[in-house]
Amino acid sequence: MMDRLLTLGIVNSAQCSFNCGDIESVEHLFFACPYTQYIWIKVLNMCNINRQFFSWLEEIQWMVEHARGKNLPQILRKLAFGATVYHVWMERNRRCFKNCFFPQESIIHKIQGYVTAKLSGISLQNSNEHHHSLCINW
Repeated sequence: MMDRLLTLGIVNSAQCSFNCGDIESVEHLFFACPYTQYIWIKVLNMCNINRQFFSWLEEIQWMVEHARGKNLPQILRKLAFGATVYHVWMERNRRCFKNCFFPQESIIHKIQGYVTAKLSGISLQNSNEHHHSLCINW
């Protein structure tokens, strides 16, 4: 993260790559930055989850507790979490190293595409109405 690179003297600034004016750290990048918070809110809503954000470590702990298992909601949480972290990180790198900027909706669309592709390969033999509504979100 930029805060660590600044400490090591590798970069001159630790400003958030999403231009919010804060210092970029893992905590900030994934859950405190307004750019990424918007993405997380949309992704969580597609998972039928409506809650406030926690710190990075608390988010990981929440995910460990709530994504355990092989039922559709747990699989979906794992896919959505992984895809969101990946695509936020890719956008951060695109901005840092290529000076290329995608809007939030493009990132959300990439996350949706990934999750939808993975869901299409899952057998929904024990599906129910709740599972159906989750799939419709994606």
